Amino acid sequence: MAIDRQPDDEIRVAATEQDEVDADGVRADESDVSSDYGSGALDERITANPHNTDGNERYEYHVVYRATVDAVYLAAARERWEAAKLELDAEWRQYADEHPAPRRERPGIDEQAATQVEQACKEIRETEVNIVTPAMTRIEAEDPERKLVGLEFRCKGQDRIMEKVAAALEEQPDLASPDALAAVKDAIRYTFQYSEQHYTEGVLADIDRLKADGFELFDLRNSWAGEEYKGVNSRWWIPETGMLFEVQFHTEISFEAKQLTHQAYERIRSSPTTMAEQDELVDFQRRACVCIPEPRGVRDIPNYPRRRDAEEGHVLRDR
Repeated sequence: MAIDRQPDDEIRVAATEQDEVDADGVRADESDVSSDYGSGALDERITANPHNTDGNERYEYHVVYRATVDAVYLAAARERWEAAKLELDAEWRQYADEHPAPRRERPGIDEQAATQVEQACKEIRETEVNIVTPAMTRIEAEDPERKLVGLEFRCKGQDRIMEKVAAALEEQPDLASPDALAAVKDAIRYTFQYSEQHYTEGVLADIDRLKADGFELFDLRNSWAGEEYKGVNSRWWIPETGMLFEVQFHTEISFEAKQLTHQAYERIRSSPTTMAEQDELVDFQRRACVCIPEPRGVRDIPNYPRRRDAEEGHVLRDR
């Protein structure tokens, strides 16, 4: 089912025209600006004396103009996403009915490795409860412009960790169980959700807050240039325990798109999936992502460490 693909720039222009922004850039009846701007007084002063206008007034004018256009653009983008989401959700339900997911067979794991995983899961839970979640809630309280979402999923379940370790041991028989456990780098994970207007500055500020709280950045991948996933994923080292935890940074729409396409992503990674099915699933992800409005300046968030594949938008994620 094809979803209309309207590039972000076209949406921004269409939204501006739709909301009848005047030639000077500010709607006369815009409710979100001050009465001075709303009355057109600032517009008149700038139009009448463009060279004599105070620099601060011109700066304020452009700030209001950009905020007005962004508000209209994002409203149009949200409306477009809501329509696309309904169609994509219905399409996925139909696909899942017609192509049931193959039963996941968990590879075998010996008793010693299973015991180590069980002990590791206890340590992971203790680290989450005593160190990471308290720090994340402190950081959340420092900025009311965004919030933590999906906290109920902050710890990966023991069965899923056991499954990942077993799969790693099956793929690499010479791998030691502790090394297989260490490869599960998102056993503890969090997601910050921002508005588009505050996304870029908010992400950069929260990276600094995490560092100030004593965590060390292990890696960061900016996937906003990608076609199948939009967001920023990072992993952090906990000095007290040597464990890693994940922090994802999303807008409301990019988070909803991630949730909507998660099962498709899991199937793409599944070995029984045929190439034809993978192509169809990838296309589904792309049609969801094309509807996500991109925050201003988001591509300026640098990858760490810098990697060519990440800079080219290659999707490197474990959701």
